[in-house]
Amino acid sequence: MRKIGALLVACSLFATGCQSQSSQRILEKLGVISAVGYDLRDDGNLLGTYVIPNFTETGGEKIDVLSAMGHTSKELRFRMSRQSERKLVSGQIRAVLYGEDLAKKGLLSISDTLFRDAEIGSQIHLAVVQGEAQSVFHKRYPDKPSIDLYLYRMMRKEMDENTIPKSNLHIFIHDVNGVGVDPVLPYLRLGKEDVIVDGVAVFHEDKMVGRLSAEEARLLSYLEGKKSLGELDVQLPEVSTSGEQAHAVLMYMHIDRKVDVNKKDGVPSIHYDLNIRGAITEYSGSQDLEQMPVVKKLEQSLQKKLQQRMDKVIDKLQNEYHSDPMGLGEMYRSKGFAPELDQKTWNELYAKAKVDVKIKVSILQTGMIH
Repeated sequence: MRKIGALLVACSLFATGCQSQSSQRILEKLGVISAVGYDLRDDGNLLGTYVIPNFTETGGEKIDVLSAMGHTSKELRFRMSRQSERKLVSGQIRAVLYGEDLAKKGLLSISDTLFRDAEIGSQIHLAVVQGEAQSVFHKRYPDKPSIDLYLYRMMRKEMDENTIPKSNLHIFIHDVNGVGVDPVLPYLRLGKEDVIVDGVAVFHEDKMVGRLSAEEARLLSYLEGKKSLGELDVQLPEVSTSGEQAHAVLMYMHIDRKVDVNKKDGVPSIHYDLNIRGAITEYSGSQDLEQMPVVKKLEQSLQKKLQQRMDKVIDKLQNEYHSDPMGLGEMYRSKGFAPELDQKTWNELYAKAKVDVKIKVSILQTGMIH
């Protein structure tokens, strides 16, 4: 019996070894695309950039970056395939980056092609790059993991922490094709040795029409009604003991959001009530936060500053960018005020809509200051 058992184990190990070697040989023949970039050239052509991890015989990893010019993403794929000894496959794409000039021209055709590719998951992250997308892939990041994983983890972290609204390929396509909502995408710029998520690119339909800073993007996330939103730094109308402008940081916040959607005088009327609760973790002013009147005064200062910031964001989106990333049109339609709403009609209504936000700040504790 022992001899039979040993023989079975040996056969199993041999089969496993053969399968592992076979899988390894198959992988060596594939060029697994992990990140993609698209840029617009002066002549109207597209510049495509593919990132392909290449595992060496010693177990290390190097990155192959392929580039090609073409009129469509399919043509780019064909031309880059001729540059590689491996068969290119797209099932592991984690991030797709668009240069800013291309984003301003429109992203629907390229994004829709990605969405219809059965190999590509709809949860991949999209982003707009200041300048050109290819610059992100040609830069070296010595203390970071592979660029595809770095970008994916960074954008997912920012969304999980609600510093930017959630977005991916599925959400982008939904918002572009939907009526009464416009997309936003993370806006990236290069740092010295890293990539920085510097707010969000704002779209009207599929064209980038502007940008919100990191601070403004967080305020936009508040309107989505997220329950936990990290920290917020606010400059106060007082000076610190060193004579500089005082700051306070409100952390561990919870947002209670109420939205009232109505129709008044033939135009939409949308009112937000935001109740923000949290703890003061940093305070550089000279007041004694153990005193309740001082805390109430601080609440009013935070409330006033946040109200001013939020009003500017709403004004910028509605009157400068003519973009509706809050999805006010969808809410207006779902309330039955315009059941047959089309995009042209909503554009006209949105321009006249009365949109306001009332913010209330409650400081639950001040004993966490450090």
